[in-house]
Amino acid sequence: MKDARRILRQVLVLGGLSIIVAAAVNFPLIKRLARGEFRETFFQAADFPGIRLITLQEAEDLWSGGKAFVLDARAAEFFGRGHVPGARNLSAAGSGIEIPADVLGLARSGTLVVYCEGGDCRSSLALAKLLHEAGFLDIRVFSGGWGEWQAAGLPEEKGDDQE
Repeated sequence: MKDARRILRQVLVLGGLSIIVAAAVNFPLIKRLARGEFRETFFQAADFPGIRLITLQEAEDLWSGGKAFVLDARAAEFFGRGHVPGARNLSAAGSGIEIPADVLGLARSGTLVVYCEGGDCRSSLALAKLLHEAGFLDIRVFSGGWGEWQAAGLPEEKGDDQE
């Protein structure tokens, strides 16, 4: 019984020390989070009910079935090196993104698939938010992005031709 208490006390002390060390090491990130610097890279589903995150399989199904208009949120130079066939480049890099008239002319109830590089890239989410604010109701963000699409060996197109 005495040994069990001693072990429990040691576990609690080690756990507490781990939390203190983790907080000290990550203090700059904790400060940035408290200042709200990461707010733009996340979204609350309640604030953006028309935006959904989708998997590679869902993105491929929507693309191959012609059930969605695909938008690439990467910079034009990356788009030119390779993109989902038939995708439209609408770079979300930088500020002051303007949605072109032909995209604005799409049915607001139609499905849009938006992607960027994948991984830490948040351009697709930024573009999805703008599209939502423009009145689009069904926006799917393929979070795996171009990196996952390409790694899966799915079809790709090169050049900057826009459909």
